[in-house]
Amino acid sequence: MKINTCQFSDSYFPIMDGVGMTAHSYAYWLNKMYGNSVLVAPKVSDYKDHVDYKVYRFMSVILPSMNPYRIGLPFVDIKFKQKIKKIEFDILHAHCPFISGQIAQRLARKLHIPLVTTFHTKYREDFKKFMNYDLFIDFMMKMTMDFYNSSDLVWVPNQATANTLKDYGYTGYAEIMPNGNDMEIPEKNQFMKYRKKGLEIFDADANEFVMLFVGQHRWEKNVKLILEALKILNADKKKFKMVFVGEGYAEKEMKKLVKDYGLKNMVKFLGVITDRDDLKNIYAASDLFIFPSIYDNSPLVMQEAAAFDVPSVVVRNSSSAENILDGVNGFLIENTPPSLAKKVDDLMNNQHIIKRAGEGARKSIYHPWESIVNDVYLRYAEIIKDYRIQHPTRPNNKTKRLSSNKVLTPSWVKDLG
Repeated sequence: MKINTCQFSDSYFPIMDGVGMTAHSYAYWLNKMYGNSVLVAPKVSDYKDHVDYKVYRFMSVILPSMNPYRIGLPFVDIKFKQKIKKIEFDILHAHCPFISGQIAQRLARKLHIPLVTTFHTKYREDFKKFMNYDLFIDFMMKMTMDFYNSSDLVWVPNQATANTLKDYGYTGYAEIMPNGNDMEIPEKNQFMKYRKKGLEIFDADANEFVMLFVGQHRWEKNVKLILEALKILNADKKKFKMVFVGEGYAEKEMKKLVKDYGLKNMVKFLGVITDRDDLKNIYAASDLFIFPSIYDNSPLVMQEAAAFDVPSVVVRNSSSAENILDGVNGFLIENTPPSLAKKVDDLMNNQHIIKRAGEGARKSIYHPWESIVNDVYLRYAEIIKDYRIQHPTRPNNKTKRLSSNKVLTPSWVKDLG
């Protein structure tokens, strides 16, 4: 059975974050395995898509104070509106509750088809960063929760994310659909080739202890804790190299702290890496993946690292730590620089423990997208079937809601219908 699907995301290439990668992976694997999957996302100047499925872009501009993220302007994009109206879909899937999500919601109502949404992010923290004003935050949270409460089904990647969603005011049922990753576990010979190339990128020798962070360079990711822990290690004359991959508004200040802390020779910033082969080289050349974020829900990057037997160091009781057993498939720390510094110091002196945890991470954390998307397809088919049974005269019925909350719909969304 072929299902015509569409993924909607406000973050997408060339931005390399977890939400965008998830939307891409859904579209790619659904299109490859089951046919006719497309994706809707903001347009980025001078960027051309190089994927094996159709992408429909709408006009956008940089979101102030949240670079490189963008805010869409579909209400002035006539070509986009004309294209999207002509496509037939069986089910829509929104990965963001904002511009792309509102497009998906409006389109689902117009076509009388089900809308699945995934709750990925701790939005309250994003709103605080954008404007730390209580009335604004409360208003935005109400709009966000109205969106999820009015969807046909809400997915979350793990239980910790479901708990956050409920805390935010969601009143419906949340279904767990795990995330996967697109990194294949390499054969031994291939791994050594990746590792050699990665060490060349780092300008490191084979015996140098390498730590890695991949993600947006934002204070919400707890990257300052990493730098302060490195300062402690450096004061104790420990030899290491720390590599940061990504970009974000905090990057300039992070580089200043590196200079102030005397870490310039130990820390390397590689910027955004869109080539997945280059990223494989970097993972393979790393010993530890340092990810102390208490902002993220279910980081794809931890799975990517696990594909190369690289265990993650995460903060105890954070969402990222949900499936981590200390020393078994990763490592747990308290949310303090001394705790991270001590953990790294201990592991540098006991690297056999890192090897064991890396193997455990590969066996327990790693999940390829191909298998995840197979479950997604089967669930889509069930949702479509149930929806059609509940809506036998769909053209005359409105979409079923999970709650009676009034949905705050921006006026421009109405223009799509």
